[in-house]
Amino acid sequence: MEFKDTGGKTPEGHVTDTKCKPDITAAFTEHWKPGGSTLWPCIRLTGEKASKGKNKDIREKQAISYLHYHLLSRPDFHVVQGLFTTETGIAFLLGVGGDGVRSLKVPWRSDGLYKLIYAFVYRLYEPGDFADKSYVKMSPNLDDGVVSYTVRITATQQVGDKAGERPIECPDFVPVSARNPFEARTHVLSNPNSDIMIGNKRMTVLKDQLCRLGSRFDEHVILSRVHSPEAVPGVVEMVYKEVINIQFLGVARAKYRTGLVQSGLPFMDISTLQQMLEIAFDTLEVG
Repeated sequence: MEFKDTGGKTPEGHVTDTKCKPDITAAFTEHWKPGGSTLWPCIRLTGEKASKGKNKDIREKQAISYLHYHLLSRPDFHVVQGLFTTETGIAFLLGVGGDGVRSLKVPWRSDGLYKLIYAFVYRLYEPGDFADKSYVKMSPNLDDGVVSYTVRITATQQVGDKAGERPIECPDFVPVSARNPFEARTHVLSNPNSDIMIGNKRMTVLKDQLCRLGSRFDEHVILSRVHSPEAVPGVVEMVYKEVINIQFLGVARAKYRTGLVQSGLPFMDISTLQQMLEIAFDTLEVG
């Protein structure tokens, strides 16, 4: 693990294309590019320094904003770590997915400071419950600025003349969307060339949404019924669903994982008025 002063460099490869620049960045040695930059999905810690003559409150809010972007860039982590340093002490920060930010401020002269630093750095190497263990591999391409994931799911597959529940590894899924890191945290990953067959259809999209327990309509039920008795144009098809109960740092959440055949686009991303009208007409005709 290497900690670097990166205040003048913008990490690449963020799903939102943010241009923010953490003062402090930690990543594994193999994930640093020549020149001292890295990719957002390779970052293990972000930090901010309160320099002399600069507003400390603004700097602290900046450090917290890095946790926001860090969670958006890491679908494989439930919790990300950060630091905020001042002349008088250090704040250990945790960005907790679907929950918020936790902070522990410690003076530089505190007797327990070194133990806290050791524990904090240890968790960077051994994330434990901070990480989602179903993300079994991260594959960064430092030259292209793209990171793909291998995600393990459990689904019914036909092997020979027998069908049964089996663990399936889904490689080369790339994040294409992320939002609401401290609310109903959502990540969408896509692999248009996926060869994962669920039933007789190819799964090319995985959607993870972290929700509070008992506070959400069931999207899985809606997608199970929307194409019955006939297919509805413009609505993605679900081929896989799973609800995973998760606990970390005393937070209990349900992760709704959905496998889809198609990759949908927001209505406002339609390029021409004619296409908008055609899609609206198809939707009304079905309704």
